[in-house]
Amino acid sequence: MPTPIQTVLDQIAKRVVPSEAERRRMSKLAEKLRGQVQNILDQEGFGGKVSIQGSYARDTWLSGEADLDIFTGFPPSMDRQDWTEKVLPAIRRGIEAKTVDRYAEHPYLEFHIEGIRINVVPCYSVEKGRWKSATDRTPYHTEYMREHLTPETRFEARLLKRFLKGIRSYGAEIRVGGFSGMLVETLILHYQSFLETLMQASTWKPVIFLDLRKLPGSQDSRAQEFESPLVVVDPVDPNRNLAAAVRDDKLWEFVAASRELQKNPGTWYFFPPKLISRTKAHFAKLLEHQDRDVVVVFFEHARIVSDVLWGQLLKIERSLTELMARQDFHPIRSKVWSDERRSSAVLVELDSSSLPGVQMRQGPPLSRMDDSQGFLSRHLNARGTVRGPWIEVDRWVVDKKRRILTIEQLVTEALKDPKLGLSVPEQLNHSFHQNATVLEKMKILTLLGREGFDQALLEFLAAKPAWLKTRH
Repeated sequence: MPTPIQTVLDQIAKRVVPSEAERRRMSKLAEKLRGQVQNILDQEGFGGKVSIQGSYARDTWLSGEADLDIFTGFPPSMDRQDWTEKVLPAIRRGIEAKTVDRYAEHPYLEFHIEGIRINVVPCYSVEKGRWKSATDRTPYHTEYMREHLTPETRFEARLLKRFLKGIRSYGAEIRVGGFSGMLVETLILHYQSFLETLMQASTWKPVIFLDLRKLPGSQDSRAQEFESPLVVVDPVDPNRNLAAAVRDDKLWEFVAASRELQKNPGTWYFFPPKLISRTKAHFAKLLEHQDRDVVVVFFEHARIVSDVLWGQLLKIERSLTELMARQDFHPIRSKVWSDERRSSAVLVELDSSSLPGVQMRQGPPLSRMDDSQGFLSRHLNARGTVRGPWIEVDRWVVDKKRRILTIEQLVTEALKDPKLGLSVPEQLNHSFHQNATVLEKMKILTLLGREGFDQALLEFLAAKPAWLKTRH
């Protein structure tokens, strides 16, 4: 009789492996687009060879979630600026689809045909180890995985990929900070199965060091060099950590979800239920019953490349929460939301969005005479002193008038006064200074209906991963 977790995996297996019809459709589209892009390069005289890469080429793509990575490999002598000024514009003109400029380590194009996402990515055709751009490794990754993956391990990789997607830890882009497809496949090659990967991940402690060229469980003196809690050596580049993009929260969410799936199996880890539409009244009730205050710092901005946008939004989130902490608002949690077009926000939960009018300051011990006398001189009869100074045990203590009392006032003042230390990255700096707005309590509900905001707010207020359910 199958175990509960095996019963779940049997159900998932039927949903992750592409059908023959899907394979035929993808094969036809891949060959058509490969030829189309190659013709554009040839006609424009750019040279270069077009190839299909990524999960489709390695046969680890998921049923119903196919995408195509079309790589254009150029000789190392080509100037990289030609990619943005000549190559990609020519491909954009020649493709009968609406394209979007994307940037990772360098620019590429994204468009959709028949519901399938297509990426056109320039790279250099170089010898192994002589990399000029991050994506130069990709053809070698494809070659390696085609050689080492078996039909069985490809299936196991599909299970792991779907699991990571279900818990929202899949994708190395800045917005996610999770596990890449190559990292997933390397983990499967290392542990040989999805279940073994879960079992091993459940016991991970930093630093986790995995190298396909070494025996399982062995360590390497280079583990500390990578400065990451998870190090998975790239099988085609021993100096690169495949897990470098994995943020700590995504790593440990994977560990936690791996433990929970084994203890409380269910299909929801792989295919989370779709968000149920909630009314404004429902959100109002949720906000009303929060034990702490929730504020949203919202602003509109010009459209910029997704990876750049998310990188800058995460910096704003960090700077805002650090500012709030310095001013005694005690932020507990935060989250970034964006429609990736013109609207973004930072959601923050804090002990309180307003502070009392006085702030107690403690001086040095009275035994340090000079320091203690200096404190007394500064605060005795000073304009900002509300009460005191008085002696508390062995120190002078004083109540000072607090200048900033609310989050709204804090953000307003920080935008005017650089001394408060709010740092906003360059490409969002003007927009943030012009229209950043602090929304509290029911005013937050004015953002409902914007793409993805309802779900982001619901998850933030719930303060619990969707996959974490009561054990039977």
